[in-house]
Amino acid sequence: MPSTRLPARAVLPLGIAAALAAALVLLPLPGSLSVVGTRWLSSAGSSVPSVELISEAGLLLLAGATAVVMACAWWSRPGRRSRIALSAVGVLFAYLLSEGGKLLFAQARPCSVWQTAGECPQPGDWSLPSNHATLAFGAAAAIAVALGRSWLTWSALALASVVAVGRVAQGVHYVHDVALGAILGLAVPLLLIIGVEAMTHAVRARGAATQG
Repeated sequence: MPSTRLPARAVLPLGIAAALAAALVLLPLPGSLSVVGTRWLSSAGSSVPSVELISEAGLLLLAGATAVVMACAWWSRPGRRSRIALSAVGVLFAYLLSEGGKLLFAQARPCSVWQTAGECPQPGDWSLPSNHATLAFGAAAAIAVALGRSWLTWSALALASVVAVGRVAQGVHYVHDVALGAILGLAVPLLLIIGVEAMTHAVRARGAATQG
């Protein structure tokens, strides 16, 4: 009977990243850590040509890498297929939660408050959480689940961080927007896998006890 535990080498980098993201959301700072960090990054982004391309290129790279990794793992490691499929569904759920969060919080983007480098989306296109960060860190979680190689997971997390920082530098998100998006992208796929496998384990155990 398969264990409901995910390999530590797959989960540890994701846990560290989620803890850092949670710290960015929760830690207080005079003037707000998120606002101070956002103003500094968006100011720095003003001097970067085509800064909006950073996040888009990074997300495309992550999407391509995730597709390749998941396809390779699907064929080479049949025992992980259920987890690979669940991680993909988890990323979709995380994205839907991110979209729901935007409607719930209805937070205006920083570019509507002060001048920033990137083009500001239309009013009503809300800021919190960041869909880009949700998808980028969700891709990192899917890569970790598929192969469980720490160097690859750390690389994916680094690229996801570039995507998140790029969105802040562009001026379309606050730091806490991308941090919350990161938490959704990392946590939802893992929690879905753990929950489904725990339920499957319980059903099989009950069936075995009944037969015995």
